[in-house]
Amino acid sequence: MDTARGALIFEYRPIPVSPMSVALLILFALVTFVLGPLASPPELWPLGGLCFVPFLFLSAVVLLSRPSPTRIHEGGIEVSLPLWRRLVGGKRYHPWEEVANVFPASYEVSGAFLSPFASSAGTLVHTGIGLETVAGDRVVVRFTPGAIRAFRGETEGYVRTMDAVREVLRARGRSLVTNVRRYTDTEVQGMAERAREPLLGMASIVLAFLIPPALVAAVFLVLGTGPFAFLLAVIGAVLPPTISIAVTLRRSRRRNLLLSELS
Repeated sequence: MDTARGALIFEYRPIPVSPMSVALLILFALVTFVLGPLASPPELWPLGGLCFVPFLFLSAVVLLSRPSPTRIHEGGIEVSLPLWRRLVGGKRYHPWEEVANVFPASYEVSGAFLSPFASSAGTLVHTGIGLETVAGDRVVVRFTPGAIRAFRGETEGYVRTMDAVREVLRARGRSLVTNVRRYTDTEVQGMAERAREPLLGMASIVLAFLIPPALVAAVFLVLGTGPFAFLLAVIGAVLPPTISIAVTLRRSRRRNLLLSELS
């Protein structure tokens, strides 16, 4: 046992691959190894191996995203980090002396921002454990479940881990929150109103996700099927939804910050 960290009180092991990653792996494998050979002429598959690049790239991303366990020790907390952050030396262990506040924190389910409907109604949000250090840094411990039917605010992993944190801090004679900013009623009301705002309006969603097919058809109809037309078609098909997804993700993170502050 590490004497500095103290006894291990609780360990939470997240699922190694998220449901969204599993769905994408199945989709890419189906397209690459089944639909590709069946639907493509010999000159378009496998293109000297290029057809396998997207699947291999996705597999590498999934592997590098494999999370480590979250461990609650008497002397601190070891937060879960993906493999790529561990490889670059990301900080995992935080002594309780360096943690000023522990609070419920909202975070987005992986990949939920890709849905156009998430833009108007808000993305799927879970409750994790937020850590605010004395230096002002913030860390969110995530507890994404392994089944879509389990999507809800407080998962069993969150509840049990938070109970362990409360137990440890109670034994140390301190509360979860030691330094918090106080908001006025007007500020709280304003934050709540901003948190309820749609991430994107319905008109923007229609333009971003339903107009691109019409743009692609118009490009091919007017310019034919040459290289320039193909380039314009790709831009017209990819750019609007990409912008929508980026805006949704940015606004969703801002909303999650507001929800964490309100908690």
